Amino acid sequence: MAQTDTTDSIPDQSRKMDYVESPDTPPADTPDPDDEENRTLFGRFDYPCRYERSGFSFCIEREGDLIMYRRQCGSSKADKIISSSAASLFVHPVEPVNLPKEVTRFLEIEFPPVMMAPESVKTLFLTFPIEIGVILKMNEEYQLLDVFSLVAPKYSLYGPPESGVITRYYHSNVSDHLPETDPAETGNLELVIHNSSKGWIEVARVVFESYFMPIYYGKVVSISALMEIFSKEIAETRVLERPLIPEMHLAIPVICARKILLIDTEKKRFLMEHGVR
Repeated sequence: MAQTDTTDSIPDQSRKMDYVESPDTPPADTPDPDDEENRTLFGRFDYPCRYERSGFSFCIEREGDLIMYRRQCGSSKADKIISSSAASLFVHPVEPVNLPKEVTRFLEIEFPPVMMAPESVKTLFLTFPIEIGVILKMNEEYQLLDVFSLVAPKYSLYGPPESGVITRYYHSNVSDHLPETDPAETGNLELVIHNSSKGWIEVARVVFESYFMPIYYGKVVSISALMEIFSKEIAETRVLERPLIPEMHLAIPVICARKILLIDTEKKRFLMEHGVR
C-alpha cells in the first residue's frame, strides 16, 4: 500500500505577481548617520547614505550637483552617477541569476539525496545564494542600478548538451526546520516535494525558472516552492507567492527593474525532463 506523509500538505497554486511597495515598510537607514552597525540591509534608503559590513560596502554621496553611487564587494567595484535626487533607492534581494552577467534564467539547487515514498508529500528546508540588487524608482518606473553578491557564482548544465539548459548552480544542505542564515549571503527555501508516482523516487536536485521567483525579506530572506514528481525523469517546479513569516516584505523583482514583461504564472513553471537525481 502506498504511504502518505500526512504531516505536510500541498500549497495553493501561486498567482501572477505584481510588486507593491508596502506602506509600512520603514526606510533601511537610521536617523543616526554614524550608527552603521544597526542599519538593516534590505529596504528603502534615503541618501546620502552609507552601509558597510564584512565583505562589502556601498554609499551614495553628493558631490556638488552630482549624486555618486559607489560600491565595493571583494575585488568587485562599481562607480555610477545618478542624475536625479528625486529617485527613491531600494536595496533588495534579487533573483540569483544575474552574476557575473545574464548567463541563464534557471536556478539549480543540488542537495543530499532524499528518498520519497510513493504518493507522499514532504516539506524540506534548503538554502539558496543571495544576490543584492540596488534599484532606483522614479514615477513608478524601476531601474536596476547594481547587483553584487558575497557568493561566487557557479554554473552547470542540467540535461544533455543538445536539449539541456545552463543553470546557476548551488549546493545546499537539507533540514527539517528553518536553518540559521546570514540574509546578506544565504536565503531559506521552503520546498514542498510531492511524489505523485506509485514508486519510490530518489530526489537530489531541483531547478527553478527565475522569471517568476517571489523573494521575501525580513529577519531572513526566503522563497517558498513546490516540486511535483511524476517519475524518476519528470518533475514540475514552481515558486509560490507566499512568505515564510507573515511580516516579511516582497522584494522588487528584477523583471520589473529590467522591463521584462510579466507572463501568466502558468507559464512560469519549469518542467524538469532530465531527472531529479
